[in-house]
Amino acid sequence: ADEVFTYSEDTMQFVDAAADMFPYMLVNIGSGVSILKVTGDDEFERISGTSLGGGTLWGLLNLLTGVRSFDAMLEMTKTGDNAKVDMMVGDIYGTNYGRIGLKASNIASSMGGVYRKTLDKHFDDSDVARSILYMVSNNIGQIAYLNAQLHGIRHIYFGGYFIRGHPLTMHTLSYAINFWSKGEMRALFLRHEGFLGATGAFFIGERAKPATPDVALGVAPDVSQTLNEDKAPDVRRTRGRTYSFTENFSIAGAIADDAIGSLGMLDREPSKLEPLAQLVNTAKCPYTPDTVDLTHEPRQQEYWISAMQRNTNGLLDLADSGALPGCSDPESRHRLSRFVSLYLTHLHKLQHRPLSYGAMSVRALLGLREQCLHEVGLEDIFAGVKKHETDEALNALPALLHEIDAMNECDRPRVLLQNVLAGNMFDWGATQLRGALAEGSLDLDKARDQITWRPEFDNGADFVARIQQHTYSQAVVFVDNSGADVCLGVLPFVRFLLQQNTRVVLAANSRPALNDVTDRELVDIVRRARVIDPAFRTDMLSVCGTGSSGPCLDLRKLDARLVQTSQNADLVVIVGMGRAIHSNYYARFSCDSLKLAYERAVV
Repeated sequence: ADEVFTYSEDTMQFVDAAADMFPYMLVNIGSGVSILKVTGDDEFERISGTSLGGGTLWGLLNLLTGVRSFDAMLEMTKTGDNAKVDMMVGDIYGTNYGRIGLKASNIASSMGGVYRKTLDKHFDDSDVARSILYMVSNNIGQIAYLNAQLHGIRHIYFGGYFIRGHPLTMHTLSYAINFWSKGEMRALFLRHEGFLGATGAFFIGERAKPATPDVALGVAPDVSQTLNEDKAPDVRRTRGRTYSFTENFSIAGAIADDAIGSLGMLDREPSKLEPLAQLVNTAKCPYTPDTVDLTHEPRQQEYWISAMQRNTNGLLDLADSGALPGCSDPESRHRLSRFVSLYLTHLHKLQHRPLSYGAMSVRALLGLREQCLHEVGLEDIFAGVKKHETDEALNALPALLHEIDAMNECDRPRVLLQNVLAGNMFDWGATQLRGALAEGSLDLDKARDQITWRPEFDNGADFVARIQQHTYSQAVVFVDNSGADVCLGVLPFVRFLLQQNTRVVLAANSRPALNDVTDRELVDIVRRARVIDPAFRTDMLSVCGTGSSGPCLDLRKLDARLVQTSQNADLVVIVGMGRAIHSNYYARFSCDSLKLAYERAVV
C-alpha cells in the first residue's frame, strides 16, 4: 500500500496494487526506454521502446546549457517557463482551439517558438530545460499509452532512474496519460523506481542459490514445536528462498535532493511472509490494514505525531525513575537518549513532509519507533518489566481460574471477554496508563471497573450466544501484551476454547515491541501455565510467531509457518488496540472473527 502511487498537481496518492493487476505495462525509463508487458509473476516480454529517454534530456541540455549534472538540470526546470521556448496553441490561434479539445496552454511544437521571430520570445537556460523535460516526458507518455491501447492494457507503471522522484517529471507523465486516454487511465509510479533492475537481479540470483545453513537473525524457529521441549532449539537451520524483505526507515535517504519521498534500507525477514488464509482481500472487498489513513488528514497527523513525541520523551522519565530496569546502566541510558533524538528527528521530518516514508498511518509511526530502537541497539527495553509483570500475573492465575470455574456456565463466556479487555489495559505504550503501571496500582479488578462499554462497538452478546451453541474447530488468537494481558486475559479465554475441544494457535510477535509478548516468551508462559492447570497440557494448543515486530499487524504479511498452522481456523481472534483498532478494524474474514481491545483515545 506504500509502494504504488499516482501524482498530479503536487498531490501524491498511494494506491493498492489492483487484484486484477495482470496484465500490466512497465515503462522503464533510463538512458532510453524499454516497455515491458507483464502477464504473470514470471511472465513478461519487451513489446516496445524508444531511444527518446533520460539520455536524450541529459545530452541535449548539456549541449544547449553546458550543465553536466543531471540533478542540476532537474533543478533548473523548477524555475523555467516552457512557454518562452515552445510554440503554444495560443501562439497559433490566439486562444483555445475548443473544436478539437486543445487549450491555449497546450504545446503545439516543442521549442517551436524559438524560430518564430514574430513571437518575440525571450528565454534562458531554465526555460530550455523545462521545454526539453516536457518534450521527452510527453513523448514517453504518449508512446506508453499507444502501446497500452495496442495490447489492451489498463495499468501503466513508470519506473527507472530518469524519474528520480522528481515532481515535474511525474506530473508531466501523468498529464500525458490522462490527456491521451481522455481521463480513463492513470500513470502509476513506484517509490523504488530507480532500483527495479537491481532488485530483480538480486532475486534472480537468490533463486539460483542452493539451500544453505543460515541463522534466523534472532527470530525463533517453529516455536509451535517447542512447547514439549526442555529448551528452545537452535535457530540455525537450512533453507533456500524462504524469507521476505521489509523496509527500514531508521536510516533513510532520498534518491535526489528534490525527490518527494525517501528510501529506507531493506531488512531481510528470516521467514517467508504470506497472507492469512482466512483474510478476505478481493477487488470488491480489498483489505487495507490501516483503519485511518493519515496521509491526507492534517488534524490526525498533528494528533498522532504529537502523541508520539510525548510518548517518546516520557521514556527518558521512565528510565530516570527506575521503571525501565533495562535502561538503568549508563550505556543503555545513552542509547535511549540516542533513540529519542533519532525518532524525534524522523517525526519532525514527517511533520513537514508526511509522505516521506510512504503512506502515513499509526501502524507506520509505531513501526518506525521500533526500527529506531533496534537501530541504536535497544532490542527490548521492556524485558525486565515484562518478566516481572508476567511472574506476578502467573502467580494470580490459579485463583482467577478457580473463580471462573465457580461461575454459572451461562455467565462464564461474557466474563472471560471482559477479562481480556481488562487485561488489555496493561499496555506500557499507553502514555496515560504508564503512571499507574509504574506504581503497580492497577490490577485486573480495577481495570475491569474502569471499562466503559460503548454499545455501538460491543457485540459481545452475539459472540456469547454463538459460542454457547457452536464449537469451533480451530481458533487463531493474535495476542498483545505480556503480563496480565496474556496471562489473566487471554489464557483463561483460551482455556475455555480448549475445554470446548477447539484447537488453538496463539500468534505473537516474532521480535520485541514495547511490552508486547514475543513468541519465545509465550512458549515459556504456556509451559508454566501447564504446571498450573491441566487444561493447557494438550497438543491442541500451539504457539507461532507472526513474523512481525510492531504493535500493529498487517495480515497480508505473516510468517508462512503461522499461515500453514492456522489454515483450518474457523475463528480469528485479534487482541489489542494496535492490532484490532489502529489496524484491522475493517478487516473481513471468511470465518467468524472477534476483535477485542481497550480503546484509550478517540480523535
